[in-house]
Amino acid sequence: MSFNLYMVRHGQTFFNKYERMQGWGDTPLTNQGVADGYSAGSRLNNIRFSGAYSSDLSRAIHTAEEILERNRQSAGLTEPTQLFQFREVFFGFFEGLPSDQSGKMVSNVLEQPEMSYAELMNTIPYNEVLDGFKAADPTADAEDADTFFARLENGFEILRREHRDGDNVLLVAHGSLIRNMAARYADPALAGQKITNGSVTLWEVDDDNIKLKVYNDNERNW
Repeated sequence: MSFNLYMVRHGQTFFNKYERMQGWGDTPLTNQGVADGYSAGSRLNNIRFSGAYSSDLSRAIHTAEEILERNRQSAGLTEPTQLFQFREVFFGFFEGLPSDQSGKMVSNVLEQPEMSYAELMNTIPYNEVLDGFKAADPTADAEDADTFFARLENGFEILRREHRDGDNVLLVAHGSLIRNMAARYADPALAGQKITNGSVTLWEVDDDNIKLKVYNDNERNW
């Protein structure tokens, strides 16, 4: 059994615009963010989805609704099923802080030269970055790599139970989640590639494996 998982990053939010850490914090979509959702919906409007999901954060829910509003093939699918398991990485104390400031604090704990979050993801193995946020968090609330991936795997088990061979499934999720997935299941170097708001990443999911087919696509009409 295998199904196709069309994973879309939510549209731009105000924290995205201001380059602040946004994990479980949840700022609204900007006007550009709404447009990102409609653009993704237009590019995916010929895909017949057997199911539609999003994380339970509003930026993902609203983007999924915008995509489904544009879809011409999935009659009856108007709202995504919300799954906590596909929330963004939780950055704990760093939620809402500027990305550059957060990266420098984590860099110090990892005994690296001062780097932004983006530079960390380009330089340090993805799991060490997650563990670094946990280690640098004075509240110890941030997720480490084991906690994050255990949550993510639980989400995939839900999807495997719900879908059959050949299904097309929509999932609207988050940038760091997608990058860490790509690094774990495909190529560690992909952790350093920023995921564009509204981009589509296609996975083939079977009983045992998750295989990357298309990454961070903003051009294709599916």
